[in-house]
Amino acid sequence: MAKNTKPKIIINPTTDPAIEKKKSTAPVLRSYYWPYFFGAVPVAILTLVFSVIFYPLLPPVIPLFGSLTSVEEILTDKIYLLILPALAIVIDLIHALVIYFGRKYDTLLLTIFAFFTIFVQLLLLSVLLRTVLVVI
Repeated sequence: MAKNTKPKIIINPTTDPAIEKKKSTAPVLRSYYWPYFFGAVPVAILTLVFSVIFYPLLPPVIPLFGSLTSVEEILTDKIYLLILPALAIVIDLIHALVIYFGRKYDTLLLTIFAFFTIFVQLLLLSVLLRTVLVVI
């Protein structure tokens, strides 16, 4: 015979230890991570994809350092174009560590830092696209 067990009725769900345990183990994406994961990381991936796509189309020598005076200094091998996506990925990793270890600080500060990361990634992407469009 099956026992007749009464369902447990919880008046205040926040005081139930079983619910509290489930709440604490669930992963939560904090508000200051949103701009980082949905802004900076996709832009860094886009920079890498554009570099890989345009790399075969480029001539062997490209003008990467436009602020230098001599023509020999301005022109570099096209392999140096891959510095931009590598730099984007390194910046993303460093900024992810800063955001992770700085999570005990104010969330507004971390959100501003995440948007700054997006800005830096967009600058790197624009430098890449400008260089490619000048050459092609």
